[in-house]
Amino acid sequence: MAAPALSVAAIGKSYGRNRVLDEVSFEVMPGETAALLGENGAGKSTLAKIIAGSIGQDEGELTVAGERVRFANPREALDHGVAFIPQELVYVPRLTVAENICLGRARSRLGFTSPGGILRQARADADALGFDLPLRETMDSIPLVQQQLVEILKAFARQSRVVLLDEPTAALESEDSDHLLGLTAQLAARGVAVVYISHRIDEVFRSCDTVHVLRGGSLVQSQAIAETTPREVISSMLGRPADEVVVPKRQTGPTPNALVVNGWNRAEAPVLDDVSFTVEKGEIVGLYGVRGAGPETIAETLGGLHPGTTGGTEVLGSPIGDLGSPIQAQRAGIAYVPADRKSQGLVLLNSITHALSLPTLSRLTRFGWIRAALERRTASDLAQRTRVRSQSLAQPVGELSGGNQQKVLVGSRLAADAGVLVLHEPTRGVDVGARLEIHRLLRELADQGAAELLVTSDIEEAVILSDRLLIMRQGRIVHEISKPGLGSQSEALQHAGGTQ
Repeated sequence: MAAPALSVAAIGKSYGRNRVLDEVSFEVMPGETAALLGENGAGKSTLAKIIAGSIGQDEGELTVAGERVRFANPREALDHGVAFIPQELVYVPRLTVAENICLGRARSRLGFTSPGGILRQARADADALGFDLPLRETMDSIPLVQQQLVEILKAFARQSRVVLLDEPTAALESEDSDHLLGLTAQLAARGVAVVYISHRIDEVFRSCDTVHVLRGGSLVQSQAIAETTPREVISSMLGRPADEVVVPKRQTGPTPNALVVNGWNRAEAPVLDDVSFTVEKGEIVGLYGVRGAGPETIAETLGGLHPGTTGGTEVLGSPIGDLGSPIQAQRAGIAYVPADRKSQGLVLLNSITHALSLPTLSRLTRFGWIRAALERRTASDLAQRTRVRSQSLAQPVGELSGGNQQKVLVGSRLAADAGVLVLHEPTRGVDVGARLEIHRLLRELADQGAAELLVTSDIEEAVILSDRLLIMRQGRIVHEISKPGLGSQSEALQHAGGTQ
């Protein structure tokens, strides 16, 4: 039998008295795709960083292709064929896409490289994997999705023996996620071992051969995908029955409309074509479609990011004009939770207190001075409502887990007591436990009378959380599902893809 491409044997790691990994052991064979799952804080990223040479273990052994190793830095890991794509993207913003792809491995002649040579090398790498990327553009000028694809391509182009992917699809839409899963299958066919860290259980069961679940730093489940079920995996991650993850639907009858969108049109990209819908008080209405179909454009327009969209809009019975800016949207009674919390929603160096109060700072000031005591009370109330877990409210937001950062983002928008809450990818990049908590919070807010518009690329989230689900295609609403459930996924996907 071939030696394991990667062997993790009794790995342990502590930070002071905090034991983050406790005798974790598993193997990944050449050509195998292994899922590494667990809630935020379970130890997944720590273990990945140990394998990739970013940090060292306290106990245990690593073996790569039969050779016992202990990497002093990521360069040594790369030299041994271990590539790591971290959740936090690492690139040089002002260099072009091509230059980032070739960074550290550009072909040279007599010690010199040329822009044309770098462009040809990057194009060959991109073509080999079927990526269509703007190679001449700078990294800071392209969308987040394309930035993610560049980072993936950089690792794949190194001809690695072991590739670790930490939440690679968190920022991707369904079709890009499917493309990535296809690439991992290609790598496996070439004999590459893939360790796939993800919160998307459906992707894991579609693409992985084995699953390893961490909880509290310990390995609590390790078996073939064919021998387990999503419910069992979720139970292992949470330490409680999977039945507890069900969020109830709306219990009340019809109520007055809080949001009315009437005949929205937008001629330039992203296009909208005669879009009309309503959201009642206490109702969660979902919008779903493939990337570019329109849901994200509607969310961003309601957030004030697409001025010039024509048509009528009412919030709490009052007509409003053009939503020309985020400030105008906020003044109209709309609280917008953006899709990218790190670039659009939060200042990561801010304390939790400042992050929670920032959108409503004008309410907390007197004569231009912030009333610190009032700000602390407001932040404390919001943190309790959203169940933010932290050392203290003075802790920087950037030190929190992804799930708790997302709770801070949602909580900051609740401070305005807006009549309409627009949720654009509200659980992107969070674990199963945090996702459940956010879902329950959104249901509680709806039960208290909030009107919520949910825009998500996660079809499972769309059907389990929405009271009504609207399907979009090519800028139009083409179908409505009343009281959707898990069995509605196929119906939604068919209409979104134009097969119905």
